[in-house]
This record gives sequence, C-alpha cells and structure tokens, in this order.
Amino acid sequence: MSQNHMEQEKRTARLAKAKTAGCVLFIAALAAMGVLSAVLPKPTVSEEEKRELNKMPEFSWKALFGKEYTSQFDLFYADTFPFRDFFVKTGAYLEEARGFRADNVKIYEEPAVGPAPSEEPGVTGQEPSRPESSAPEQSGASSESVSSAPSGESSSSQAVSRPELPEGEGEKRGSLFIYNGMALPIFGGNEWEVQHYANVLNQYAEILGDEVQIYDLVIPSSIELLLPDKYKGISTPEKPNIDSIYSKLDSRIKTVNAYDALMSHRDEYIYFGTDHHWTGLGAYYAYCAMGEAAGFEPVKLEDCEKRTIEPFLGSLYTQSQDVELKNNPDHVDYYIMPGEYQGYLYQRGDPFTAYPCSPWAEYATGVNSYSVFLAGDQPLFEIRTGAGTGRKIMVFKESFGNAFSPWLINNFDTVYVADIRYFELNAIDFIREHGVTDVLFINNIFAANTNYQVSCIESLIYQQWPPAEPEESSGDEEDAPEEEPSEEEETEEE
Repeated sequence: MSQNHMEQEKRTARLAKAKTAGCVLFIAALAAMGVLSAVLPKPTVSEEEKRELNKMPEFSWKALFGKEYTSQFDLFYADTFPFRDFFVKTGAYLEEARGFRADNVKIYEEPAVGPAPSEEPGVTGQEPSRPESSAPEQSGASSESVSSAPSGESSSSQAVSRPELPEGEGEKRGSLFIYNGMALPIFGGNEWEVQHYANVLNQYAEILGDEVQIYDLVIPSSIELLLPDKYKGISTPEKPNIDSIYSKLDSRIKTVNAYDALMSHRDEYIYFGTDHHWTGLGAYYAYCAMGEAAGFEPVKLEDCEKRTIEPFLGSLYTQSQDVELKNNPDHVDYYIMPGEYQGYLYQRGDPFTAYPCSPWAEYATGVNSYSVFLAGDQPLFEIRTGAGTGRKIMVFKESFGNAFSPWLINNFDTVYVADIRYFELNAIDFIREHGVTDVLFINNIFAANTNYQVSCIESLIYQQWPPAEPEESSGDEEDAPEEEPSEEEETEEE
C-alpha cells in the first residue's frame, strides 16, 4: 500500500469522525433545546419586539386533522423557544454589521409582509375584525400598526412615482431611513387613496349637513420635516399629498394647517427618534393650529405641568433593532392640564359602560410609554370638563390622536375620542344622540393613504351594535331533501 493511499485513508477516517461528532453535537443540541422547551416557563410578551407572543393552541382532534393545531403550534414554538430574546438580539447585531451606513445614514430593505403587531405598534390588544386591505396595517406600526412601515402605510400599486435615488442608497417602499440616531419612515403616497379618504369624509358632511362642524387634520410624518435637504429624494413629498386631500373635501369641512405649525417648530422635540409617533409637544402645535380653524384660544404651555417618562424605545426600534437607535432612546413628555375634568374609558365588547380613568396612564413604562396618552388605543375615551363653552367635540383618530386629544380639554365641555379601528357604535347616531357640535378627523399621512384605515372610517357610518352574527346552517338542513324548483325557477335556469 503506497504512502499516498495510507494518507488518503487517514484523511477519510478523520473526516468521518468529524462528521460523526458534528451529527452527535447537533442531535445533542436539539435534544437539549427540546428538554429546555419542556421545562422552562413560557414567556407571554416580548419586550424587545413589543408584542404579545402566540399562545399554546387548545388541542382537539378536529383541529389536528384540519391542520389548524399544527400551524398554530408552530407559531407558538417559534415565539417561545429557549433563549429566543438572546437570538433576536444577536441577529440584530449581525444585521447591524452587515448593513450599509454612511454619513450617519442606514437603509433597511423592506421586510416581508406578515401579520401586523397590535397597534399601533402597538401597543394594546388585537386588531378587530375589519374588511381586508391590500395594505398591511401600522402599526400601528402599528398597528400603530408596527408593520413594515408605521401603521398606516399603503402598499397599493397605484402609488405616486418617486424620483430616482442617488446610486447606492437603496430605497424601497416600506423601509426606514436611519439618520443621526433617528428612524424616519419613508413615505410613498397614493393618489387613489387621497380621493378615497376625501370621499369618505365627504359622506359625513353630506349626512350631517349643518348639524355639526367637521374638521380634518392630516399629520405629516417625521421624514418630511426632519430629513436634511441632501436626502430629500428618498421620500415622496408629503405636502402635495395633504394639499390634494384638502382640495377634494366638501366646502363644509374645515381643514387644519398642522403642516406649517409643525414646520415652524421643526428644530424642537416634536417627533420621536425611535418611534413613528409625534411627541406631546408636536401634538400641542397641531392643537394650536386647530384653535385657529375652530375659533378657540389654546391653553398656554406654561399653564400645564410637564411630566416625563424615560427611557423610551418605540415602534421603529422594535422594527429595525438598530443599535444606533438603542443608544439614543427617547423620552415621553406629557402635560397635565389645569382645570377640572374626569376621564371615562369604554372597553371593547362593552360600549355602554363608562369606567373612570385618568386621561394620562402614568403607570406606562418602557416600550409602552406612548400609552400614557389616553391609556393607549381604546374604542372610546370620554373626558367631561368644566370648560363651560357649550361645545362638544368628537375626535375620530388612530394612535396619533392619543397625544393630541387631551389638549382639547381646555376648550370643550366634553371630548369624545373614538378610535377608527375599534369603535363599535354607529358614528352618526352617536354624534346626534350626544349633542356633538364639532367633529374632528385626525390621521397621520400614512393612515390617510391606506385603504384599511380609510375603510375603517367609512364603516363607522353603517355599523350597528350589537354586530349581526352570521347565520349558521344546522346539520338537519344539510340532510333535508332539496325542494323541487318551481316552473318559474326552471325557466330562469334555462
């Protein structure tokens, strides 16, 4: 036997041993993970991803053979396997090392579309049953919708064309632009939804006529006001989109120019860097613009007590897991108003029971810090005040309206705040029955360009409580003999 042949056999033997050892280690690792999965407690919430984790499905033979049980169990295990948060963080650091960054800028490619987290990005609860949309919800971020873009971004194919980007910057719809410690959601625009949004609000104006005064306030996003000029080409301009909406509204609807109010304060802390929402201060400047449209005197900031929750890593950090964002956390400022008032919360499935609740949920912390405003996204929040103005306002909003609505305490006797996704009563009946004098639709620009959100606003015109239950056919009906068709029916079929 030649020496070369002996060396070849030795290499083959070493390779076989290495493969065997690798298989043994792999099987041992799987076995260890299996044992740990069985004995370790199962988490119910992911603080890193700011969402509730999937629960163990209830076993039934029907679910098992219908494949429902196995698919739900897969989701449960994927959410609760041992050391999951460690692997999520490690993946984020590896992604950080792979990503492109230049001049304090990082581009994230659009993630695959999946189920939207709860609110907006949520913060609370599951999405209600609504008609499906071609666009994933925000979250929210969303989910407050957050989805691949903050709750409210549309994925319609009819988007307004965007200018070409400088080579190498890699913009994609639904991505984030990371700049100077901030995550800026990229806006695409949707002319079809602009018309849809205006048409829906015009329906309210047509039905309510002169019974109430309707206002519309569309909020620009942070990228519109905070992005440096040299990067402007990465996102579609938002002001033309807002102006287009306003131009299509019924003449009876008054528009609120929040855009200029926010632009004039762009150097202040009006948007979060790690979350898609605006801050309490940003909402205040829009409230001042509302005062101009509605004819009231805004409360002065110095007459309010500012309180702060920190640190806060919000929906866009949750989405991107970007290390630079983590190293630049936000804080949430909220303002306690002067005067007398009492808040009441109405829960899902119980729309007529008022639970006393402060407009500020001061127990909110961590990833849920934005929920300090109105205790998050509730179907209805009512604030009864001592303003003595003889005016009542109803605010139809998504999560951006949470930080805005408490400012109205100073100018209306009652403030009704209805979340367009969760409100369960008929909007027109509610407005009339409660003597509402003013109605405000307030939506961030992503929401105003998303079919799901706009359809939610429209459905409030027609929905009733309790919702109609679908008719279920009984087994007897299935076994019953078919009726003979009449001569008339036979003729039609022919």
